[in-house]
Amino acid sequence: MNQISTRYVTEGEACYEQYVISDPAAKTELVITPERGGMITGFTLDGDEYIWVRRPNFSECNRPRFAVPILFPSCSNPDGGVHIFDGKPYPMETHGLADLCPWEVDSVGPDGVTLMLQSTPLTKFLYPFDFTLLVTYNLAGRTATIDLTVINDGDKPMPFSFGYHPYFVASKLENVDFDIHCATCSEDAKGEQPAAPEKITLTRKEGADNSIRLLTGVEFPMVFTDSGNGHKVTVDADDSFTNGVLWQQDAESFVCMEPWNGWANSVNEEGRHEVLEPDEAMTSTWSITIDKV
Repeated sequence: MNQISTRYVTEGEACYEQYVISDPAAKTELVITPERGGMITGFTLDGDEYIWVRRPNFSECNRPRFAVPILFPSCSNPDGGVHIFDGKPYPMETHGLADLCPWEVDSVGPDGVTLMLQSTPLTKFLYPFDFTLLVTYNLAGRTATIDLTVINDGDKPMPFSFGYHPYFVASKLENVDFDIHCATCSEDAKGEQPAAPEKITLTRKEGADNSIRLLTGVEFPMVFTDSGNGHKVTVDADDSFTNGVLWQQDAESFVCMEPWNGWANSVNEEGRHEVLEPDEAMTSTWSITIDKV
C-alpha cells in the first residue's frame, strides 16, 4: 500500500510544497509539485531518479522545460502563434497554458493526489472558455498512473487537445534504444507524414542542436532502455492518445518520450481535436513504469 506525505523544498528563492506518494515495498517515490504547473517533478526507484529537472528553470516564471508538463489546450504551436475562435485570434504559448499555472490541491486519499486548475480572466485572454481540469496522480509498485479530466463549465462547445511532455534522465543519446511501433515518423509536423521505419531511432543531424521524431498512429506502450544508466522506461496510454514525440536537446542529459492527443495547430483544424459540449467531461489515462535493465 502506498503512503502520501508532504514536504517543502527551496528552489532558487522560491519555496514549494510537494506531495510525495511512496510505495515502500517497491522502493518507489513519486513527487508532485502543485504550484509548478501541477507537475510530477520526481520519480525514483531505490533512490535513483528517472525524471530530469532543469535548474534554474524550476524556480523561474517561464514555461517549464523539465519534469512532466501537462499540455492543454494544445500541443506544440498553432500556426502564427494564435488560435482562431469565432473568427478572433487568441495568442497561445507553446504547448498551451496549463503548465504555466499553479494548480490547487483538490483531494488526497487512497486514490492518490488530485489537483485542480480552473479558468480565470487571465486564461480566458488566451483561451476564451470556462473549464476545469482535474489531474489525479497515483502510484502502484513501479507504475505511476495519471488521469486527466477536462470539464466544459461554459455555455458553448469547447475545442481542445492535450498531452504530456515528460523529461526522462538519460546518460547520452547514443545509449538509448527505443521500442516503439507507429504508423508514421517524421521531423516536421507539416505536410504528409511518411511511413515509419521498422526501427524508430533518435539521431541528430550534423550541425543541429536537438533531435526530434513526430509519431502518429502510435501503438502504446512506448519503451526505451538506456545502456548507460540501466534505466528502462515504459509509457503506456489509453485510446485518447494516438500520437507521440521523441525529443532530445544537445548537451542535456534527458530524453523526452511524450504521449499526445493533439498535433501542431490541430485545435485550429476541423476534425483534428476534441470538442466538449457544455457540462460535458472527458477523462484520459496514461502511465509511466520505471525499471532497471
